[in-house]
Amino acid sequence: RRVHGAGRKGIVVKSYDDGNNERPYGHSLIVGIDKYPRKVTKSMGKKTMSKRSKLKPFMKVVNHNHLMVTRYSLDVNLDAKVINKDAFKDNAARKKAKTLAKQVLETRYKEVKNKWFFSKLRF
Repeated sequence: RRVHGAGRKGIVVKSYDDGNNERPYGHSLIVGIDKYPRKVTKSMGKKTMSKRSKLKPFMKVVNHNHLMVTRYSLDVNLDAKVINKDAFKDNAARKKAKTLAKQVLETRYKEVKNKWFFSKLRF
């Protein structure tokens, strides 16, 4: 059984190295890809391509011990005013943050930059 978020690629939005009162350990706010975009070929139509280019994001606060850091970096400007820890407290704010993350990640995917980030982890 796969734990939610296990084996998924993500971006560290904000890191809390010293922890705080509710989480007294080092943790990070992560935005990642829960459902990856599907393969697209030249012979497909525009409608099929746009449907296959969709992805599903996730937002999570994760203990540093459960992260596997890589040498790769991705410079994506995720709005810290919308995507923050406060978004977890309110459902409307969380939905807005997820929608923003989805838009940013999908535009980056369509620019065909950082192909490695949008491919599934094989393990």
